[in-house]
Amino acid sequence: MSASRHFFSRGSVPDAQLAADITDDIASARTAQRDLTAAGQYGAADRMGATVDGHLDELNDVRNGSWRPRHA
Repeated sequence: MSASRHFFSRGSVPDAQLAADITDDIASARTAQRDLTAAGQYGAADRMGATVDGHLDELNDVRNGSWRPRHA
């Protein structure tokens, strides 16, 4: 589902599914960050790290019940 979760209305997707999708996004972004660092693309790796931080904030919002879709 990835970023498409932000186009569904709140409550139409179970919190467990949201958390699983966000966790997958975190893992993917961390992998990309490591790959970019290994390739010497430090600026892009820093941006990917910021993306991970955003996903972690989003996961915390799901866990504490305050998550809201951005575009729905």
